[in-house]
Amino acid sequence: MVDYKVSDFIDDFLISKEVEEGCAPSTIKAYRYDLEKLISLVGDLSLESPMLRQRIRLFLKHLKDLNYSKKGISRKIASLRSYFKFLTLNEFITKNPMATIKSPKIKIEESLPKFLNVEDIELIFNKLKDKKLFYSRKSQRYYLIVRLLYSTMARVSELCDIQIKDIDFNKGYIRLKGKGSKERIVPVDYHTLELFTEYLENRISYSSEDYLLVNTRFQKLNPRVIQADVKTIKEKCGFPDSKIITPHIFRHTGATHLRRSGMDISELQDILGHSSPNTTRIYAKNDITKLRQSYSEMHPLNKSDLNL
Repeated sequence: MVDYKVSDFIDDFLISKEVEEGCAPSTIKAYRYDLEKLISLVGDLSLESPMLRQRIRLFLKHLKDLNYSKKGISRKIASLRSYFKFLTLNEFITKNPMATIKSPKIKIEESLPKFLNVEDIELIFNKLKDKKLFYSRKSQRYYLIVRLLYSTMARVSELCDIQIKDIDFNKGYIRLKGKGSKERIVPVDYHTLELFTEYLENRISYSSEDYLLVNTRFQKLNPRVIQADVKTIKEKCGFPDSKIITPHIFRHTGATHLRRSGMDISELQDILGHSSPNTTRIYAKNDITKLRQSYSEMHPLNKSDLNL
C-alpha cells in the first residue's frame, strides 16, 4: 500500500476547485497557501498517520501563538476541512482528521466588519489633494484608487480587472467581474466618473480594452500594488499603526455608510455581489443608530398617545 503524504494531492484538490467549482484564482492561491502553511509548520505527514489530527491541532496552536485572529484561524480550518473532505470523498483517506476539529467561537462584535467613519474618509481625501504631501507621479493614482474603492465597494481583485469598456460614463455605472466569474453592475457617482474622464484624457493613448488603473508604465495593476499604495496612503495621512486601513476596509466603509443612510439590504447585496443576503445582513448589525431610530419610531412604548 502506498504511503501517501499530505502534500501528494494538493494539486488534484486545487484543479478540482478550479474546474469543478469555478473558484477564482485568488481563492485557489489562498487554498494553496493555507495547505503549504500547515506542512511548513508541522511537517508533511502520512495521510494515515495516527498523529495527523494532533498535528493539525498543533498547527492551529502555532497560528494562535503567531497572533492570528479568530477569523484568520477559522479560514485556515475551512481550507483544511475542504481539502480533507476532498480526500475522503475520493477515498484517499479512510478517516477524516478534521471531523472533530471545531472553529473558534467568534463573538458578534469580533465578527462585525471594521470600517472608517465619515471624518476619516474626509481626512484621507483632503490629504490626498495636498501636493506637498502627495507629490509623486503616483499621487493621482492614489486618489483615484481610494475614490473607486469607496464609491464602488469593489474587491481589490475586481478593481484591478476594470477595463475602460466596463464603464458607462453616461448612465453612471461600472461593470465588475466578481467571484466565480460573476459579473455585476454597480452605480457610481458622476463626480467620480468626471475624475476618471480627466484621468483618461491625460493618457497618451488608450483603447476600450485597456485597463482603467495602470502603473507609470501603463501596465495593469495587481492587488499587491494596490495594497502597497493604500499602506503608503495610510502612513502619509498620519494614521496610527493600530488603525486598520486596507483596500477591503473601503468596501466595508462604503457598505456601512450606505446602510446607515437607509439603503435596503437587498439593494446593498446587489452592489456588493453577495450570493446570500445573510452575508450582507452583517452591515445591519454594524448600524445600531438605524436600529435605534426604527425602534423609537415603531415600538408602542415610544408612542406619546399611550398611557402605559
